Amino acid sequence: MWQFLGQNWGNVASAAGLVFSFLAFVFSKRASRAAKEARELALSRSLGEDMNNANKIASDTVAYIRAERSEMALVRLGELINLTSYIISRWQVQLPLASKNRLIASREQLHVVHDLLDKTRDGQIGARDRPTLARFCREIPTVFTEEYGRAVSVLDRRD
Repeated sequence: MWQFLGQNWGNVASAAGLVFSFLAFVFSKRASRAAKEARELALSRSLGEDMNNANKIASDTVAYIRAERSEMALVRLGELINLTSYIISRWQVQLPLASKNRLIASREQLHVVHDLLDKTRDGQIGARDRPTLARFCREIPTVFTEEYGRAVSVLDRRD
């Protein structure tokens, strides 16, 4: 056996190198796939965090509107408009078309309510505008809650 190894050492070493190269290739493919999955998970969590932040701001905004604190509501509405625009732009590839359209429509509704509150800075909301605000107070937090739920459900399916 020692004689065989002595005469064929180069061939044996080449065969062993080939086996180790193949194993390294297999393990690198697994590592690459794991890294890709980890990146997607991190992105999904970040989308979920953005949606959760929007959900919290929407709830704060509704609370300020119901308490007739229009100045604070205007500040939070501005934040929510900006965050919604950020989410639409940042996550346009990951967002389903239905979610993206829903967020765009919500952003437009946020602009309408912002304009309405800006018009009535004295805190007195006219009887004609109350139904619009009441509908807003029901719909907007629901939109962000549902979109947050969708983002989290993507995480649940991956785990």
